Amino acid sequence: MKAMDNLPNIILVLSLMISLLMSYLSFLSYKKHKNRELLSYFQLWISMSLNVLFMMVFYGTSNWMTALSMLGWIWPARTLNVVLKDFSQKQVLNKIHFILMGVGAFISFTMVGYGFDIKYSTIPFSILVGGLGLYAVVQSIKLTSKRIESPLLKGSFLLIGLFYFLKITFPIWRLDSVFKEYGFAGELFFLAGFAGTGLEAYLEIIKKRQDGLIEKVLKERSEKFIGQSKFSELGMLSAGIAHEINNPLAVIMARTSQLLRIYHLPEKKDDVGEGLQQIYRTCERINKTIQGVREFVHQDDNGPTSEVNLKELFDSVLAFCGQRMKNHGINLRLYGLEYVSVRGHKVQLEQVILNLFNNSFDAIEFLPDKWIEVSCHQKDNKIQLYFKDSGHGIPSEIASRIMEPFFSTKEVGKGTGLGLSLAQGIAQKHLGSLQYLKDRPFTTFLLELPKAISSDWSLPLQ
Repeated sequence: MKAMDNLPNIILVLSLMISLLMSYLSFLSYKKHKNRELLSYFQLWISMSLNVLFMMVFYGTSNWMTALSMLGWIWPARTLNVVLKDFSQKQVLNKIHFILMGVGAFISFTMVGYGFDIKYSTIPFSILVGGLGLYAVVQSIKLTSKRIESPLLKGSFLLIGLFYFLKITFPIWRLDSVFKEYGFAGELFFLAGFAGTGLEAYLEIIKKRQDGLIEKVLKERSEKFIGQSKFSELGMLSAGIAHEINNPLAVIMARTSQLLRIYHLPEKKDDVGEGLQQIYRTCERINKTIQGVREFVHQDDNGPTSEVNLKELFDSVLAFCGQRMKNHGINLRLYGLEYVSVRGHKVQLEQVILNLFNNSFDAIEFLPDKWIEVSCHQKDNKIQLYFKDSGHGIPSEIASRIMEPFFSTKEVGKGTGLGLSLAQGIAQKHLGSLQYLKDRPFTTFLLELPKAISSDWSLPLQ
């Protein structure tokens, strides 16, 4: 019998232990992760601890003591309102509601002062706190009804609803000692249940934060690898660039030597003029190659997007690798690029095209039939570029992995394994895609990019 008399005290002690433990865990989580939601949970559990302490200290036989214990409801009501705001993304209780709670407290204390029985004097404050709290829960459920899929979220709403229901029924607790024990047991059930859902919420918040940090690190590393890939591609194409410059220089030297021999002969005047024009055109060719390299290396990848003409884009790329393909007898065929523009970063798109050309070159370099074909088509607001070469396709066990970072089938020292992965990342960054078409008779990649609004598609494709 004595144990039964002490049951409310035991329940209150357990409730206080749960509240203090969750306050401590909330504080540690907030201190480590500095998250606003974790700060809200920390304030909530501190307020719950205060609520239980008020109940333990002031809830007694005296009407005044019992009325004072109800003051411990104010802060939990405010902090639970913050939690409900996190759920519904909207303020569900405003200043007017809390002023009404204050009015209810004033009326209850006034009734106690005039000698009203505690069963009646606590009714105004109980109804206002519990009623407004249940209103806030219902409003939050309405605002989040389409997003309430998690059992955790549903359970949290039910537990908060239980908290405010217990406030409404508080005057009944004084009718019988059994009701008081049920009330305290309900408080303990709420605190234990909300502690469980709170721990799940902490883990979810921390997981989101960790995912955000991981995403940030991956983005930084991706941008770093894009820059490294740019110089890697330049290194692999240095032979082609050398040809693009050395061949014109050989022409200049030969024509200059010829002009030095004939410049003083009047009958060779026309030959001198033609030779000077050829030297000028050749110098322009060298200048174009050097300018292309300079733009490729120094252009800002993070600048605003612009309209990029595909013909000009491919001409810039071929300034690096066109001569290399000619020297190895590769037939390059381009269809439908002249009157088409896409929107994006020119340098990044050059990297994608350069990588696809380079992969095709490595695959067909020693084949008897060597060709690369690029055809352009339109589908809705997308430009589709099909990169096809005379290779015999990619084995299925390899095809599923070619877009993975650092995966490469090339011999050591010839490839980084970053090319296709970065090319796919750049395409996705441009709201497009890059994929290998495994059901084609030849090795075929499809690059999709957003069409520039001002593109002229009035002329038929070849």
